[in-house]
Amino acid sequence: MANIISRFASSFAALLNDSTILDIDGRVEYIRDAMLEVLAPHVNCDAPMPPVWFGITRAYDIQTLWYLRSDLLSVLAMLSGENNAHRTLSSITEMFRGTVPDALMPKSHKFNK
Repeated sequence: MANIISRFASSFAALLNDSTILDIDGRVEYIRDAMLEVLAPHVNCDAPMPPVWFGITRAYDIQTLWYLRSDLLSVLAMLSGENNAHRTLSSITEMFRGTVPDALMPKSHKFNK
């Protein structure tokens, strides 16, 4: 009986892990699209694409996108000012909640106001 329960628990845990992976994969695309969307109005045909654009389009996991936020912030600050960049990035940062450790998430949202 214990063997059956153990197999059931293992199967159930595997099922949960698979759905979590799918959920994170969906969030990667969602976050990537949001990051590119805030950058798109500042990109034109005459100027070369900023390197962060290529980094975002090639990112395949949450962690890579998380660390590309600082590059995105730099580009946005240069193009639209630091306060606007922080305000824009704070909404994207919230999309990562639950996918990165809580210790990495910001404690205050002073730029949301």
